Amino acid sequence: MTKQTVRAEMAARVKNLSPTYCREADEAICRWVTQSAQYREAKTVFCYVGTEREIDTMALLRAVLRDGKILAVPLCLPEKGIMEARRIEGLGDLVSGRFGILAPRLNCPMVDPASLDLVIVPCCTGNAKGQRLGYGGGYYDRYLPQTKCPSMLLCRHQLERDDLPVEAHDVAMDYLVTERGITACGAAN
Repeated sequence: MTKQTVRAEMAARVKNLSPTYCREADEAICRWVTQSAQYREAKTVFCYVGTEREIDTMALLRAVLRDGKILAVPLCLPEKGIMEARRIEGLGDLVSGRFGILAPRLNCPMVDPASLDLVIVPCCTGNAKGQRLGYGGGYYDRYLPQTKCPSMLLCRHQLERDDLPVEAHDVAMDYLVTERGITACGAAN
């Protein structure tokens, strides 16, 4: 089993999910995050902007802003696999970026990874062991070691997978959040 094989399998699974399930699961996932102690205690939250195949994080981004927290979103740089956290003051600071993903404007200030209090991470699939399979760019595996805070992996329950190919450079997640709730993974137990 290779990462590419699992990504292809998960892409097919995503296509078969009903829009109603996705919407309801995504709303529940965002609620679980905002109700968590990790979120409540965080002053600075780093959260991705979900694409069509990922969790819709718009409600979560709005909540971070509404709750008066500092919101940082990823800016993928031209160097392969490298990203920065950039502070946005509102959703109007997001523009179409690399890969057609909404990203912060270039003039948005950079946020030091060490100052983050919570990182919200996307995936192709993941599991309660803290294993995550991304989309192959390596952005989070390169970025997360620079942080000193908990990481939350957002994954719809129907896309969870217990057996994942894991390599030495793959960074384990602290929490898995599905529509069913939050699970503390290995490092967070």
